[in-house]
Amino acid sequence: MMRLALVVFIFALLFVLPIRLASKNLMKVAFLLWFAGGLSLLTLGVTRLLDVAAPGEMGLLPMAAMIVGAVIIGYGKGKFVLSKTSSKNIERLQEFSEPQKLSNVYSTRSWVIIAIMFALSASLTLFGVDTFWRGGVNLAIGLALLISSLRYLSAITADPMKSFQAL
Repeated sequence: MMRLALVVFIFALLFVLPIRLASKNLMKVAFLLWFAGGLSLLTLGVTRLLDVAAPGEMGLLPMAAMIVGAVIIGYGKGKFVLSKTSSKNIERLQEFSEPQKLSNVYSTRSWVIIAIMFALSASLTLFGVDTFWRGGVNLAIGLALLISSLRYLSAITADPMKSFQAL
């Protein structure tokens, strides 16, 4: 519950703070949020799976299947779905010529998707879904976010002169 309160606080700050940032700095914020969210969920997923494995509640085969499945799904979602979302957001951020509010780090559509994902995650807990399944979901989504955050990192570290010379 503390984790949810912290996330809500951070996102509220993004909307309230009167700070304006240039496009490149907004990309850095987008990367940090995406990476931190992914790392947090990945850690939570591993922790939940370890909690289930520790007392011997789960056999080796179901645990291995969950981990392999979560990694495959997370990799696919990160590489083929969320990376496209990151790329679209990078293009949107690069179009800004003037400094923007922190809340513009993501589009309105992305903020709505983030809110829906938080609601789905909370509903898994609220409806008492088993820790094993929540751990697998957290692991998959965390890995997907980490993989797609690399798009932001490559855009941040790209040398604009190399891109210009390639034309």
